[in-house]
Amino acid sequence: MARPIFSVGPRPRLVFIPNAFTGPGRPYNVAVPTPRLILASRSPRRAALLQEAGFAFTQADPPFADPLQPDDATRHRIAELVVHLARRKARSVLETLALGDRDPAIVLGADTLGVRPDGRPAGQPANRDEARHMIQQFIGRSHDVLTGVALVSTDRRDAVTFADAAVVTFGQVRPDQLDAYLDTDQWRGKAGGYNLLDRQADGWPIRVDPDSDPTTVVGLPMRKLIAALDRLSVRPTHPCDAPQA
Repeated sequence: MARPIFSVGPRPRLVFIPNAFTGPGRPYNVAVPTPRLILASRSPRRAALLQEAGFAFTQADPPFADPLQPDDATRHRIAELVVHLARRKARSVLETLALGDRDPAIVLGADTLGVRPDGRPAGQPANRDEARHMIQQFIGRSHDVLTGVALVSTDRRDAVTFADAAVVTFGQVRPDQLDAYLDTDQWRGKAGGYNLLDRQADGWPIRVDPDSDPTTVVGLPMRKLIAALDRLSVRPTHPCDAPQA
């Protein structure tokens, strides 16, 4: 079963919809619960993005474990692949919900991959040497990072899916900087072997194209996601500085 990690925010609010009269002069309202949001990811970075945007949500560890390096990338374009993996994560959490727990909910799955210079996907490095090789391929050039998103509803309608791409440019990283980073093991679990915000905070010369959404590189394309959730009646529950769609 999907293991809940934590819940952020208040209980889902109710939306009251005026309805017919129950009798002469006695109108009543039907309380329709706003769909609750479940993040199908163990990633603290994705959870932080939702928190910063003001969303209330529950985080769950998806039973589906995506491969470190997808071996079927030759059969799919990378944008299709990240969407496929995001959908698998979301549905694996949806399938673990108890029948009595099927009140309206949206399960959010996401998957992020970098793109190597030769066009192959850069997933999560399996070891230090692979992390070094990945990062060395990015140094001194630009590469794409794609994040796929799947929003799956408990009412079993077709999932809402999309992918977003961002262009990231690495400057020169000194060999001693790279060695020091690899010693920390922070490359583990990171697409392409790095986390954008962590590396920028550590002084690495990395920038995101002005036309790209930096949160796509972090793991959730918030500009597109906020708009997609709004169309599903899932909205921030407290004020925030969320990026605008």
